[in-house]
Amino acid sequence: MIRVFYYLCFAIVLLWAARVPLRAADDPRAAEFGFEQRVRNENWNNIFDYSDRTDDQRNQIRYRTRLWTNLPLTPKITLAAGLNQETCQVIVPRQPYRFDEVIFETAYLDIRDLFLKGLSLRVGRQNLIRGEGALIFEGTAWDGSRTIYSNAAVLSYARQNVKVDWIGVLNPARERFLPRIHDRRRMLTEWTDQALGTYVTWKLNRNADVESYYFYKKEVNDTRARSNPQFQPDRHVSTAGGRLVQRLANGWTATSEAAGQWGATHAHEDIRAWYAFSHVKKEAAAKTKPYLLGGYWGFSGDNPRTPGRIEGWDPLFARWPKWSELYIYSQVKEKGAAYWTNTSLWQAEMGFQPWKPVRWRFTYYRMGAYHPFAGDPKIFAGGTSRGNMWQTRLDFTVDKHWNGHVLYEALAPGDFYRVGSLTYFLRFELIYTIKGHFKL
Repeated sequence: MIRVFYYLCFAIVLLWAARVPLRAADDPRAAEFGFEQRVRNENWNNIFDYSDRTDDQRNQIRYRTRLWTNLPLTPKITLAAGLNQETCQVIVPRQPYRFDEVIFETAYLDIRDLFLKGLSLRVGRQNLIRGEGALIFEGTAWDGSRTIYSNAAVLSYARQNVKVDWIGVLNPARERFLPRIHDRRRMLTEWTDQALGTYVTWKLNRNADVESYYFYKKEVNDTRARSNPQFQPDRHVSTAGGRLVQRLANGWTATSEAAGQWGATHAHEDIRAWYAFSHVKKEAAAKTKPYLLGGYWGFSGDNPRTPGRIEGWDPLFARWPKWSELYIYSQVKEKGAAYWTNTSLWQAEMGFQPWKPVRWRFTYYRMGAYHPFAGDPKIFAGGTSRGNMWQTRLDFTVDKHWNGHVLYEALAPGDFYRVGSLTYFLRFELIYTIKGHFKL
C-alpha cells in the first residue's frame, strides 16, 4: 500500500511534467545555494548507568559540513539537493580520527499549484516537521544530530485557513536509495519504517489553531539478533490525535495535545498506548522579552503485569532530543536512543533576552516513569522516579554568518536507577553559514 502511494505520486509528477516544459536556462529567477559548517564540543559522564563505579566519561568534537542548492526548473517546479558529512573526533576515551561518509541530506522535487491552485507535491528526501515535533520531526534516529530527513512524498492542499497533508514515508534501517561517498554503512534506525498518514492544520481564528492527524505505520525487519532483549518483532501501529493552540490576552498562550495508539505485533501482542501534554506560557512585553512556561508531558509505559499487551508509547518519527540532550543516551539501555516512552515530565521554564544577540533559558524537569523497567539489574531498580533534571542554554547570534550556543544539563537520578550518581552533559556549538543566489 505504501509503495503504491509512492508510485501514484511519481505518476502525478510525470503527468504534470508532460504539461509544463522545463526552461531552467531562460528562467530569470535566481537559484539558491548554501554552505554551513558546524562544530560541537560535547562532554558527559554517567549518562548510561548513573554510576561513578564505571568509567564512561566522554569528550568529543563533532564536525558537520552541509552544502545545498535549490534550483527553479520552472516558475512552479523546484529541485532541491543537499550534501552532508559529519565526523566525530573522540578525545576521551582516545580514538583514532576517521573521516565519515558523505550522504545526500536532501533530494526532492517541489511542485506548486499542481493542476489547481493550492495543491502541491513534494517528493523525495526532505525534512518533515509538524507541530512541536512531538510526533513528526526525526526520520533517522540513529545518526544522531547529523540529519533528520525522511524519504517521503507529501501531497498538500491549502485553501483559506485549512491545509491538508497526505504523507507517505519509507525509511530503511540503512541507506539504500541514494549513493554515498566513503560509505560507512551507518545505521539510521533499528528497523525499516513505513508510514501513511494525514495531517490537517486549521486556523480557527487569529487566536486559535487546531491540528489533527492519523498515521498508519509499519516497523519491520529489526536489524538486531532475536536473542537481543531489545529485539522488536514486526509491528503495525495506528496513531490518531490532535493539538490545540489558544492565544489568550496579556501574552498568555495555552497548548495541549493528545493521541492514542492501537495495533499489533507479529508476535500476537496488542498495542494500546497514549501520549498527552499541556503547557501554559506567559510572555511579557518588556525589552528583555521574558517568559515563563509550565506544563506536563506524558508518554504511556508498558505494564509488566499485562503480558500479551504493549502499552508503551511508540514515538513514531519523534526520536530526537526535544526535552533533553542528556537523556536520549540514557534511553539506549531501555528501548533505544531517544525512544520517549514510559516517561512523565513536569516542566518549569523561564527565559529572557539580556541583550539583542543573546537568548537565555533555564528549565527544570521532574521526571518519572509509569512503571518500573525490568532491565539490567546493575542499572535499574524497582522505582518510578527517574529524577530531577536542570538545564540552562544560552543562544547567541553574532551576525548573519555566525551563531552558536552553550548548553548544560544535569540529572540527579531517582529510584528508577540502582545507583544515583549525578550525571551531566555539556556542549559548546559554533555555526558558520553562507547563503547566496545565482541566476541560471
